[in-house]
Amino acid sequence: MAKQAQRTAEKNNKQTVAGLTSRQQQILELMQQGKVNKEIARDLDISLGTVKQHLVAIFKKLNVQNRTMAVARLAEFKDQSGFSAAFANETLIARRPAIVLSLKTNGRLPRTALKLFHTRLAEVAFDSQALFMSREPGDGDLIFGLKRSSAQDIRTAILVADYLFQSMSEFVREKLGDPNSDQILTGALVAGLITVSQNRFGGWSGETVGSHVLTWGHELRDNADTGSIYFDEPVKSVMKAFDITLPDGMPNQLPLNQVKQLNTWDQEENFPLIGREKELAEIQALLDDDFSILIIEGENGMGKSRLCRESARLAVERTMPLHYVRVVSAGFFESVRGLYAESWIELIGLLPEEPNGLVIIDDAHHLSADEKTQLTAYLTEKRHQAKFILCGRQPQQYEFADNLFPFCRKVHLQRMESDQIEQLVSTAPAADNTVGFSDIVERSRGIPLFAKELMLQEGNEISLALLITVASRIDKFKVDWKLLYCVAGHEGAVSVDQLAALMRDDSAYIVAAVERAESLGVLHYEAGQASFRHPLVQDVVRYLFQPNNNSVNSVSGYL
Repeated sequence: MAKQAQRTAEKNNKQTVAGLTSRQQQILELMQQGKVNKEIARDLDISLGTVKQHLVAIFKKLNVQNRTMAVARLAEFKDQSGFSAAFANETLIARRPAIVLSLKTNGRLPRTALKLFHTRLAEVAFDSQALFMSREPGDGDLIFGLKRSSAQDIRTAILVADYLFQSMSEFVREKLGDPNSDQILTGALVAGLITVSQNRFGGWSGETVGSHVLTWGHELRDNADTGSIYFDEPVKSVMKAFDITLPDGMPNQLPLNQVKQLNTWDQEENFPLIGREKELAEIQALLDDDFSILIIEGENGMGKSRLCRESARLAVERTMPLHYVRVVSAGFFESVRGLYAESWIELIGLLPEEPNGLVIIDDAHHLSADEKTQLTAYLTEKRHQAKFILCGRQPQQYEFADNLFPFCRKVHLQRMESDQIEQLVSTAPAADNTVGFSDIVERSRGIPLFAKELMLQEGNEISLALLITVASRIDKFKVDWKLLYCVAGHEGAVSVDQLAALMRDDSAYIVAAVERAESLGVLHYEAGQASFRHPLVQDVVRYLFQPNNNSVNSVSGYL
């Protein structure tokens, strides 16, 4: 009876996790201790069949497939305080690469206009997973990258600036009768590192945010010409890295009514397409009517959009009607004609009906499941009238009907060979850096973006583009950042016992977390020792989490 009473008291005192009952949480914690089903049944004085029934329910509620994944999920809810002064409970005090769009209204606008301005900022913040901050009516900051790092953050920020400008200008012109609607907003776009309270598994925790980058953005915004937006040098370096058009001799300021030109597909400065002969052959075959639909997929930094732009140029050379569409994660679409659409159906209505044209849908992985269904129906209807390129992050999966498969091909962008990376970087103007040529080839690990950024970097600094790319991959994988920080803090491999002591966590969770990171290609795990698979990723993680007194240079693209 005493044992039963003790179990009942423990049951009542436990906090449930993710909708689990107290009994299911008891079973999950015993699993974390490494106990098998028979041991769990014995400890809880229940039948083996009851344990199995609870396991089925636990896996379903946690949306996992096995015991290891369930144990890893439990760790997300555990108290992790005491690790370091830089950590607090489930959050880490860390730095994240971020893009800040700072805007203010000009003149004395009525309350209705100010309300619309703040409503629009809040709406786009929600759609793009940005953080909206405002000090007073008539100004506001959107911080991209805190909740989820993405290589699209800079493109989304530019698109949002144009969208807000158009929206406010239309309101002021039509509702208020103000002919100077082009002068209604002034802004700045800046980039840098922001110190935040970060969740262990990625993204801002919602508690702390602070950085001189915000102050820098306000200063540039307040000194910009009325109706213009100021671009600092770090932002321009990120734009260049992610192939966003920079007009010849682009000044630091640009009128807001010209911002849309930055998102066009026709980027003038392109690295040569090296090592992509197979993919180019498939593009040529598509344009030659060998088939109708080409799917291009690959990981971040592999040059997918670069291939899309090359496809567009080839189509223009053949005088083919071209429709270049970019899917933006902010919940709407942007086309080469500067038109925005908030749904796939609306976007289809914007596409002209010229026959024998080429439709390029870049960043198609941002399409929702319903939008992909609408897309496949559209492709089925139009496959004889136009050619299509669907480009996005791997894997690209579409529910094509059987009669559509003969018209479709797929290319997967592999990492480049060392000789191809050598050829690629040899074509780029090198910055005055201390990174040797062979080191660039080794550290890039076959990823073109890494090679280009390493080639252009100054000294031993890490570019914002690399920080954004690496952070976005880790955020997407939902790997434990605290684990990565602990591993990155060591020059060599770290044992599970060392990690357990350092993280104040049990070995069962550490093993599960390390194995997950290994399965995703982030860590290497052998003989109970964990180390980073990629030295550049280790450098990035170490830089983001190691406290130091260095400030971000607000006029440089490197940190």
